[in-house]
Amino acid sequence: MTDTAWSENPEGSHLELGMPLVFVDTETTMLEPTPKPWELALIRRSPDGAEERLHIMVRDPDLSDASPEALRVGRFYERHPHHGAAADQGAALMTAADAAGAVELFTRGTQLVGSNPDFDARAMEWLLRSHGLRPRWRHQSINLVTWTYPVLLGRGEKVVVPTSSYELSSLVGAWPPTPEEAHTALGDALWVVRWWDQLTRFPR
Repeated sequence: MTDTAWSENPEGSHLELGMPLVFVDTETTMLEPTPKPWELALIRRSPDGAEERLHIMVRDPDLSDASPEALRVGRFYERHPHHGAAADQGAALMTAADAAGAVELFTRGTQLVGSNPDFDARAMEWLLRSHGLRPRWRHQSINLVTWTYPVLLGRGEKVVVPTSSYELSSLVGAWPPTPEEAHTALGDALWVVRWWDQLTRFPR
C-alpha cells in the first residue's frame, strides 16, 4: 500500500516551520496515572527538511507498578532485550538516566507531533524529571487526530467523533502501521510522519 496525494493545497498556501518538529511515540509500562516509558522513538525534522532519529530501549525500566495489559499490548516480554530479545530495529539500549539526557537534548526547542502526543509528552516528562531534568519542548503539541477532523469536514465528508486514529489517517491517504509495526515506538512514529506529510502535502 502506498500514500496517495488526495488533495492539493490552494495556490499560494505554504507551511513554514518556525522550529524543528519531533514526531514521537512511546511504549510504556502503564497508561494511568503516570505512563513510564520503556521504548521511545523520536524523529526530528529541521525546518530545512533534514531528519534524524533517536530510538531507545530503556535498559532498566520501572516495572514496580506496571500494568500487565500495557506490557502485553507493547509486547514487552517479546521485544525488550532484558528478556532476551534483540533490540528492535537498531534501537540504542540505554539506562534510564542516559535515556533522559538524550531525550532532553534531542527535544529541546522542538514542536512535538503525534497521535495523542500529550500522552507521550507525559511519559517523557516523567522520565526527565525522574533524573533531575525538565521538558524543553514547546508546551503545545500537535495532535494529528484533531488536525484531521477539520480537513475531512473541509472536503465535505461526514465526520463521526470519535473515529479511530487508524481510520482517520487512512482517510487522508496515510496507511496505518502493519500488525508487526503497531505498538512499537518506531513503527508508530514512522506512521505519524506519513500522516503529517499527507496532511501538509504540497502540490508536486
